[in-house]
Amino acid sequence: MIKFKIFFDIEKEERWLNEMLAKGWLCSHINSAGIYTFQPTENLEQVIRIDCQQELRKEKKATYKQLHEDFGWRIVKEKSYDGTFYWTKSKDGNDELFSDHDSHIAKYKRLMKHASNWAILSLIFLMIFNGNDNVAPFFSIKSAYYTPGLWDKEGSAFLFVFLFETPFAIMRFLPPWLFLATCSIYITLYYRYRKSIQQFL
Repeated sequence: MIKFKIFFDIEKEERWLNEMLAKGWLCSHINSAGIYTFQPTENLEQVIRIDCQQELRKEKKATYKQLHEDFGWRIVKEKSYDGTFYWTKSKDGNDELFSDHDSHIAKYKRLMKHASNWAILSLIFLMIFNGNDNVAPFFSIKSAYYTPGLWDKEGSAFLFVFLFETPFAIMRFLPPWLFLATCSIYITLYYRYRKSIQQFL
């Protein structure tokens, strides 16, 4: 089974993957474009956990992987471009990647940095593709098409221009919403970070 999902919050993504697992569908592959491949399973006594390790260099990454494998974790997917790791293992009572105070706090620090990097990237795209004061493309994908008379064209003439400009229109339309989403995720993670600190005081 294949499903398409876009997540900005890896904790929500993790819950969804475990909900799918509880229904008998184990995630076997995650595509960077948001395509999830599931295989049927009768073994429901498993968990999936997600970690974000953006700054691991080659040697530390190998040690990180080996450490988790020694504790019974199996890697499902590693997104090399953003350092996201998807792990699965059989339930044995030690089903969390982060159990102590310091590692739990460090997790939220990494996630906040991850969200801030996406926010900065989306802001850069926003400035590149929307360098003028025209905010219409923010609220209407149709307004993001700049070709004069596009919507009056018909047939192959319309189709050619439409397909040619669509990637540019998407890049004009998405950045502000991506920026708002990543900023919201950062704020949410910050409150989770503060809450996790208070829990261990």
